[in-house]
Amino acid sequence: MRNVAWALVAVASLASGLVACATGSAPDDGTPATDGGVSDTSPGSDANGTCPTGRAGPKCDQCAGGFHKCGTSDCRPDQPNSPDAGCTQSCGSACNPPANASGKCTSNGQCDFVCNTTFVPSGGGDGGGAGCECPAGQIVCGDVCAQCCSASDCPAHQLCNGGVCGGCEANWGDCNNNPSDGCEANLSAEPNCGACGTSCCGYPCCGVLTLHGKSCKSSGNSYACGC
Repeated sequence: MRNVAWALVAVASLASGLVACATGSAPDDGTPATDGGVSDTSPGSDANGTCPTGRAGPKCDQCAGGFHKCGTSDCRPDQPNSPDAGCTQSCGSACNPPANASGKCTSNGQCDFVCNTTFVPSGGGDGGGAGCECPAGQIVCGDVCAQCCSASDCPAHQLCNGGVCGGCEANWGDCNNNPSDGCEANLSAEPNCGACGTSCCGYPCCGVLTLHGKSCKSSGNSYACGC
């Protein structure tokens, strides 16, 4: 009977040792466990098993909320597209606007510019496409800024001389002394025949009968009153 009792004690002790090995618990002698309970050391995890700032996902290979990836770089904090960030949420270099201009971003995240208030763009597009070399009121003519490159840049019937609008085309005059509307008066007809305010009719020619009146007629390269 005593032999049977000792056999039962031995079986119980063996079973207890097997459970300790299976669960990775330390033996009763105080030595550390050598298996089981291993920390997560998968790529992207730190010593505490958590992802670095800005990372997320099972392997920390995704960007967390509020962060974005620039190519193959680390996740960067989100920020509004701005010229200082290259219009790409800090993925690119800062925009480099031309002289006399400020940077801006297009709706599709491209760098652009807008001219300062006292300068004008020298090309097409949102920011001018070329630069803001010329002060307001001037345009680019070759390599210089000027008021006009040709008469088509001036008000109606004005001439372009040396990059400046002034003077009138033949048989046109500035009779209201307002250069902004050009040379508005036709000098080949009444009441400005050949010159501002020159009428060919005197009383009673401009009456109902208009007898013996003079009319505005061509005279060489200009016009004058004649019969």
